[in-house]
Amino acid sequence: MSIVIPESGLLFGEYEKERLFHIEQSAIYKSLGENIRVIEFVLRHKNDVILMIEAKSSSPKPGNFNDFDEFIEEIREKFVHSIDLFFSVIVGRLNDQDSDMPDCFKSAEYSNIKIKMLLVINGHKINWLPPISDALHQKLKRQIKNWRLELTVMNHEQANEYGLLEI
Repeated sequence: MSIVIPESGLLFGEYEKERLFHIEQSAIYKSLGENIRVIEFVLRHKNDVILMIEAKSSSPKPGNFNDFDEFIEEIREKFVHSIDLFFSVIVGRLNDQDSDMPDCFKSAEYSNIKIKMLLVINGHKINWLPPISDALHQKLKRQIKNWRLELTVMNHEQANEYGLLEI
C-alpha cells in the first residue's frame, strides 16, 4: 500500500506504508499530551538512509528577528522532540504497541545508517535558504554532532529533485 502525505501545500510520496512512520499522526505522539512538537514524518528512504522530514509553507525573513528566531526555535524543537520520541521507541523506553512504527525502523542497524533531517519550505527561492540552514545548524549542533545527523534545508523544487514529492 502506498501513501501520499499532503503537507504545507505539497504532496509527499508515494511511499510504501511499511517504510513510513507518520510520527505526527501516530498514537504514541498523541498519547504524550501537550508541549511536544514533532515533524511530519520519518521515512526509510533507502536501506541505509532515514529521513526525518518537516515541511513549511513559508518562513520569515532573517531580518525580522523575533519572527525568524521563533521560527528557528519551533523547527529546532520539532527535530529535537522527534529524535527523542523516535529513539525512545527504538530502544524500548516508550510502549512499542502504541508507536505505529513499522518494523523496518525497529530492525535497522543504526550504526550503518545515515539519518538526515530535512526541512522543506514550499515556494522559497534557493537563495533564501542559507540563513535558515545556518541558523538551524547552529541551534541543532549538539544533536548533529552527538547523533552524527545531517541537516538540509530545501525548497519544493529541490524536494522534487530529491524524489520526495508526488509528481
